[in-house]
Amino acid sequence: MSQETTIYLVNLIIGLILAALMTQHWRRDGTEHGLHYWAAAAWVLAVADVLFAMRPLLPHWAGRFFPTLMVTFGHAVLLLAAQRTAERRVSWRAVGTVALVHAVALGSFLAFALPSEWRTAVNGLAWGGLSLATAAALRRGPASIRRAYIIPAMVMLWQAVFHAVRTLAAVRSAMQPDSVLLPLLQLFGDLEVSLFMVALFVSVLVAHLSEVNVQLRAAVGDVRQLSSLLRICAWCNKVRTDAGEWERLEKYLRERQIDVSHAMCESCAAKAEAVDDRAGPAT
Repeated sequence: MSQETTIYLVNLIIGLILAALMTQHWRRDGTEHGLHYWAAAAWVLAVADVLFAMRPLLPHWAGRFFPTLMVTFGHAVLLLAAQRTAERRVSWRAVGTVALVHAVALGSFLAFALPSEWRTAVNGLAWGGLSLATAAALRRGPASIRRAYIIPAMVMLWQAVFHAVRTLAAVRSAMQPDSVLLPLLQLFGDLEVSLFMVALFVSVLVAHLSEVNVQLRAAVGDVRQLSSLLRICAWCNKVRTDAGEWERLEKYLRERQIDVSHAMCESCAAKAEAVDDRAGPAT
């Protein structure tokens, strides 16, 4: 077994473990903050590792095309996950266009037997651009999301920087052949896959748990506030908020995620029935 295959198998094992953890967390906590997108991205990247590990068994063109394109799909789903988490519009068309353009470029490299250095440069541009867009999406969300997901954003930013360096090295190697720099970067890139996936998906899980903890603290605070003395107007039954404003009781409770429905107690029902009896039948 070659060193490259061994690295791919290690990456595969780590990817499958992380994908299973993300899926279990999603099934337990639902689709809040785009957990299903993060889980899907983990599985797509795990499938990419499967294809990389199977490269020796695949035809040359398939081994050079499908594993690489699957990594692009994985980064695309990561961008969708970040947009969903940041409560921004999910750019299906944009990521689909990037994946299609990259697929055409990979097919062109195979069809025209272009130097592999340029292929590495194009891969770096696609993956680095998607990583940078993912980091930017997480930083453009609400303040609570920016605080909770600062580490995943930093991981994606460093991933973008790494791909930028590898792209520049590939271009330099294509223009001035270097027998040392590019292979070293390629080897480091293979090892970096595991570090990237562990850092990203573990930090995403921690960020989600942190956000849930903040929500629970806020809910406990609301319960404590509701269980304490409420300032209610004796005439119109409006509630005075901490900001000094008067709100309808229904709105005050609804903003604290307490469902309100209207009913009639027995005493009021008896009074209403008595009024109807005094009014007599309609003529």
